[in-house]
Parts: sequence; structure tokens; C-alpha cells
Amino acid sequence: MSVKKDVVQTKNPRTGRYVKIDRSKGRILTAKKSPGPYKGIPVLRKRSS
Repeated sequence: MSVKKDVVQTKNPRTGRYVKIDRSKGRILTAKKSPGPYKGIPVLRKRSS
């Protein structure tokens, strides 16, 4: 049984690259070296209040 992590991606405003974020732990996992988003990972959207 594989455990699915709560991982999302968002764009780093300083570098302009995408980073993977583990939402359960609240930390950055990896940063992408090539331009463009990761495939198959949801993009973090801002919550509407």
C-alpha cells in the first residue's frame, strides 16, 4: 500500500521556477531546474475568502 503525500507545486517569485511543497509538513521538497511546471502535480491556488 502506497501512501499518497499531500504535495502541491507553486511558483517561486524570486527565481521564477516551480517548487514542490509538502503540505502536511509545510516544507519545500525540491525546486525545478528547467522552466515550466511539474507534470501531474496540482498547482497551489490561493484560497478565496
